[in-house]
Formats: sequence, structure tokens, C-alpha cells
Amino acid sequence: MMDLPVLIALFFAVAYFTFSSRGMIAYTFGIYLDLPNVIIHECGHALTARLWGGSIQSVKFHILPSIVKSGGILGLAEIGNRSGLGIFFSLLGGYVSQALFFVVVSYLYLQGLLLWIIPLFLCIYLLTNLLAKEKSFWQNLIILIVIGASIMLYRNNYSFLLRIYQSVDVITIGFVIWYMLGLAHQFFIVLLLKTDSHWDGTALATKTYIPTVIWKGFFLLAMGGAYFAPFWLQWF
Repeated sequence: MMDLPVLIALFFAVAYFTFSSRGMIAYTFGIYLDLPNVIIHECGHALTARLWGGSIQSVKFHILPSIVKSGGILGLAEIGNRSGLGIFFSLLGGYVSQALFFVVVSYLYLQGLLLWIIPLFLCIYLLTNLLAKEKSFWQNLIILIVIGASIMLYRNNYSFLLRIYQSVDVITIGFVIWYMLGLAHQFFIVLLLKTDSHWDGTALATKTYIPTVIWKGFFLLAMGGAYFAPFWLQWF
């Protein structure tokens, strides 16, 4: 997928952007760079909570920079009826899910299953929305149609449609790079967070009495390891 020197170069390029960028244009670019990661992050919170008996009220995303800046939140999973373990695992589910998703993406790429990546992303988003109490009918319908059409292409081998689909696999490659760079950006955003900030690590520290810095280290290890998955997965 990518050689280690390229991964390292991109990693440090994102680090430079994260630590040096100023102004609304850079802020806006960072928001859209993070968006696929944030979607998986919030879906990860919601689905792990649901797995442990909780309920998903809604999963919402704000894509207008002015709204994100005023509220300080790009995405939010509203969850109810969680047990103690449900709270713990749902808090873990955010950063861990976005890291695991990129490991899966890297594996699919290395196995030559490139065209399954975007349908998988949409499936995770669709499942979360279908399980939520507040549903967006038209949004879910469009996603379901896209996924269904993708499955039909594979199962029935409509050669002319498949050629069209494969001709735009550059879109999938672009999505993979988009997600990867967003993962690196999230890594440095977490690195910048103070231990007393209101975020997943602080909430976990409150629940477990394990210091926030430990949770920060765990999340950084997960995301950093996932970022370099295109390299280390080739060893297996």
C-alpha cells in the first residue's frame, strides 16, 4: 500500500499542519480531514454501548465549521441505559474503533479487496443509524441503496457496471488516504489535549481511577499502531 518512508513523511507532514496551522481556513481543513474518523469514532461509541445493553438515542455530526467551532464538537453519540461495563466499553469504543477500522481497511487493501472499503464504512454508519431511536429515513435509504448496488455488482458480475465501478476505484484510494491522514491528525489532536480536558480519557479516568495520561497513552498507541498498519500487516 505504502512504503514506510512515505508513511513517516506523511505522518510528520500532518504533525506540522496540526501544530503550526492557524486561522479559519486551516481549522476548516482539519474538520473535513477528521470527518471519516469522527464518523467511525461516534459509531464506535454507540455500537459498543449497544453491545453492552445500552440504547442509542442518536448519532449526530456537524459539518459547518462555524457550528463546530461554537460548540466544540464535530460529532456526538447520545447513549442511554448503560451499565457500568457499558459506560466503560462505550468510552473505549471511540478511538479504538477508528484505529481498528483502519487496520481492517489496510488488510482489505493488501488482499486486493479495495472496492469493499467504502461499502463497509457505509454499513457501519447505516447499522448505527438503524439501531438509533432517532432515525433519518432518507439518509438510511440512500446508504442502503448504495450498499445493495455494490453487493449486486459483486454477486452478479455485471461486467459493464463493474468496469464503471472499478474505473473510479481512485475514489476508494482517495478515501483510504483521507482516513489515514485524518487518523494521524486525530493522533496529534489527542497528544495536544490536556489531562484535565473534557474528553474520553478524562471520563475513563473518572470511572476507573486510572490517570488520564495512561488512557491518553493507550489511545495514542492504538491510533499510531493503526496508522502504520499498511506497513506491519505485510509481515503476516
